[in-house]
Amino acid sequence: MSFTLRTLPLLFALVVPVSAHAQSTMPTPSKRDWADRYLARLDTERKGYLTLEDAERFAAAQFARLDANRDGVVDHDEFVASLKRSLDRVSPARKTQVQRSLDRRETLFHTLDQHSDGKLTKDEYLAGTRQHFAEIDVNKTGKITPDDLRNAHRGL
Repeated sequence: MSFTLRTLPLLFALVVPVSAHAQSTMPTPSKRDWADRYLARLDTERKGYLTLEDAERFAAAQFARLDANRDGVVDHDEFVASLKRSLDRVSPARKTQVQRSLDRRETLFHTLDQHSDGKLTKDEYLAGTRQHFAEIDVNKTGKITPDDLRNAHRGL
């Protein structure tokens, strides 16, 4: 019997317990919170952060989805349509939560509508995205991390 074949069981006997011990002492990853999940949805390249280009690309795609009639502008009805549909279908237990979301969406529409004409152009929508990115990126790194999102949510 060769030396390798004789020592192989000994190596397994030594390595397996060490490996099992290392796995048992490693911290278990915590469940991802809302900021991690949100960033993961937008960070298609899995960099761990968002750049302004990422945010603008996502916003442009979102604008295209909102523009139901494809006329190049999103009017108030298009902007709130999905939440109004949800409000009609939601369970009574969640109705208040969806109504608050609808109220926030209404406020957001009027904030983004710079010309107060009841319509959002793609430029208005992207300008809002740029402003929001700048508000979240308080350190001016050009990147938004999950911590930046959490801090913005807390109002820090």
